[in-house]
Amino acid sequence: MQLTDGATASVNPSWVAADMGALTHQCDAELAEYDAQLSRLASGIAALEAEKAAVLSKRQQVVTTREQALRVQDTLLAAAQAGVALRSGQRGGEGTRLEVVSNHGGQESAESSADESPDPLDSAAAPPTAEGGHAADAPAASDNAKLGPRGMQALQIINSMPDQQWTPKLLAVRLEGQEAAADNKAHNRARTLMDHLVKKQLVVKKYGNDGRSCYFVATAATEAA
Repeated sequence: MQLTDGATASVNPSWVAADMGALTHQCDAELAEYDAQLSRLASGIAALEAEKAAVLSKRQQVVTTREQALRVQDTLLAAAQAGVALRSGQRGGEGTRLEVVSNHGGQESAESSADESPDPLDSAAAPPTAEGGHAADAPAASDNAKLGPRGMQALQIINSMPDQQWTPKLLAVRLEGQEAAADNKAHNRARTLMDHLVKKQLVVKKYGNDGRSCYFVATAATEAA
């Protein structure tokens, strides 16, 4: 039943009541449809939240595994450096000084009468210092033995791409992973590491056209140029 004439409706209340009843049923049907849609959306959101939680959990496991792998790598590099220093100490005789990083980050040192401050990059072993002032004439291999695991790793990365202009950010990403791209502290650590390599004349520091930004290149690249 549908009203077609307002004047007629005003004198026939039963028609108005019947039409409003039909409209009520129509609204009830639409509300039921919308409620069903909302229920489906809620179920979908719950499923997405569960999937997100599972992905985050797996990601955290990968992060943990990566950190453990880096620790193992550092330990192996430290052990290798300690072996090099030990062998050098046997060849150099007396007057040697050896520092070895323990598994818990501590250092055990065997010092001779020569009291020498460790280089900031030393984290595995210091090279032997022969008596009679021969330290200044030591070959480049002895300097490399003082770099420690991170210094050796950074030098290997830079030398693997000698023509690359290594910024602190770029090296930080190679050393610590993609997360370091937005980590200013990681950039500062990489810059300090490369500045020490510059002091040892293993890399060369250059500045951009603005005179402020800097980058680093392998020494071999500048010698070739």
